[in-house]
Amino acid sequence: MPTGTLIVQTRAARGALPVVGATVTVYCPDANGVLQPCITERTDMSGSTPPIQLETPSLENASPEAVPPFATYRVDIDHPDYRPVTVLDVAMFSDIPTTLPVVMVPPRSVDEQRKKLIINSAELGPTGSGVR
Repeated sequence: MPTGTLIVQTRAARGALPVVGATVTVYCPDANGVLQPCITERTDMSGSTPPIQLETPSLENASPEAVPPFATYRVDIDHPDYRPVTVLDVAMFSDIPTTLPVVMVPPRSVDEQRKKLIINSAELGPTGSGVR
């Protein structure tokens, strides 16, 4: 099966600092379509994961009647100094590298420490990565 490459880049302080040592977990659908953790990596000194290979449909066989020419994945990012982040519906295309930039936010209070930030990349506007 064809694959696409995902690199997650974590930054903090309005993008000025890399987040080193963040745990990045990618969730893949099982045979029943239920998302299960399938790959876990840690960010390096630059705040990036190594390239992660993920299964994707072939672009060569894409047609309007067939399945979409991309696969979607959920990505969780966790670091003890920042609020956890979940990015939903990260689109991956065959043979096309995808870079997922994620801004990590420190908690403002103890109550906010483990409150997860959820980003739906399929949404438009400020809550997603789409453009409006």
